[in-house]
Amino acid sequence: MEIFCSVPLLAGWLSACVPQPLAVGYAEGEYLLLAPIEPGRISRLNVVRGQSVRKGAVLAEMEEDDARIAVAQANAHLAQTQAELDNLQRGRRPEEIAVIEAKVQSAVAGQRQAELEYGRYKNLLKRNVASQAQFDQAATALDLAKAKLAEIKANLAVSRLPARKAQIAAAKALVTQARTALDQAKWKLSQRIIRSPVNGQVNDIIRKRGETVGPTAPAVSVLPFGAIKLKVYVNERYVSGLKKGQMLKVKCDNCQTGLTARITYISSEPEFTPPVIYSLKNRQKLVYLIEARPDIGSMQIKPGQIVDVYVGDKTGTKEK
Repeated sequence: MEIFCSVPLLAGWLSACVPQPLAVGYAEGEYLLLAPIEPGRISRLNVVRGQSVRKGAVLAEMEEDDARIAVAQANAHLAQTQAELDNLQRGRRPEEIAVIEAKVQSAVAGQRQAELEYGRYKNLLKRNVASQAQFDQAATALDLAKAKLAEIKANLAVSRLPARKAQIAAAKALVTQARTALDQAKWKLSQRIIRSPVNGQVNDIIRKRGETVGPTAPAVSVLPFGAIKLKVYVNERYVSGLKKGQMLKVKCDNCQTGLTARITYISSEPEFTPPVIYSLKNRQKLVYLIEARPDIGSMQIKPGQIVDVYVGDKTGTKEK
């Protein structure tokens, strides 16, 4: 047979001279559907279909009014909680302390007046000019003046102290919570811009300006450079001879020669030939799905292309 196949005219007549592929399949793109974390309306689109984009490029922008309001509210709340914490740590304001100090001075003067009255009635009692009741009343007034002065001095000392540790700890927790809420609001604002996470090509504009997008409603689909895999269906007779990491030879229409791909997945269960490669010849055959990743030099393969794959010389018949 090899002798006959070496003669060009005879080789064209003999089907045995034509190498048969191990399997037939197609190329599939691993597209990224890009969507915001929260629903919103698109205000601007910066790309068109087929455009190449770099990682970090702005693809679409969303309305930001509500997100900016949320940031402003979070800023105000943080300022409020920080002011309350500062107030607790400093104690009362100087103006409030000045009022209490003035009350202390008034109480001191009142105590001095009560002491003078007490001394005067004490002398008058000795001379039998004043009654015992008048002296007792003066003594009581002195005791009240002393007690009032002691109370106001205690209030002054307390007003100069910061709040209790538990109150300060609670206020600090509120400040931390407010700062976290501000960071979250700023992050959500930044997410109103949809950026490309990879170098690639815009495959489709799913939603246009003015339309609403959200976590389940993407705006743009991007195909990362090199994000192509081959899905081929191998006859059950040949699958036992394949393994992950094994190199495949790849052929497709209008493609250069020498294309290769490496097996990344082998299905554990057979299936009937899928409709994408269905024919009368193979309609009853059980096949196994094999996925392979094209090598860097084989990236010219486009999504949707039909491919034939070979394993070394194992091509059904020997490849010439």
